[in-house]
Amino acid sequence: MTEIITYRLSATGIWQYEFCRDGETVGSVASVVSLREPARIEGRDISWYSRFDMDTDVVPGVSRKVKDNYTGEEVYRIVWWKPDLYEVRTWQKSIQVEIRNGNYLFGVPMMPVTAMTERVSGESRLVRGLEAEKWFRTVFYDPLPDHLMMMILSFPALRFC
Repeated sequence: MTEIITYRLSATGIWQYEFCRDGETVGSVASVVSLREPARIEGRDISWYSRFDMDTDVVPGVSRKVKDNYTGEEVYRIVWWKPDLYEVRTWQKSIQVEIRNGNYLFGVPMMPVTAMTERVSGESRLVRGLEAEKWFRTVFYDPLPDHLMMMILSFPALRFC
């Protein structure tokens, strides 16, 4: 079992989530508040970005793509199916995301959850010299490669409904 704490930083014109394991930063997702600027997802050997047009009609099957910053190729996409039900899809794997009582449950339907993210509060820490507050706790019940962990950790910041 692995636990990651997410700290949220928001300041005029920017937002950022920083992911920490045992007090060490393992990745982040951040953006400038702008319709033109993408969200940036960074981690060990990971540099991704995602754009989403806020004027998009959210209907079943609409998706948000996340692409590799170096190649421009799609890494994964977030698909909205109905309120509180999403899919995170790569070319090889699909993970269902259900939001239940404010918690995010990640896994394969009819199987035990792979990870769970819950809203928490508590201590804060400095991020880029600014105070960031404790925001989420994610527990990974199964070992996952870094890219799948980063997909799960960045989901709350990238979901669009």
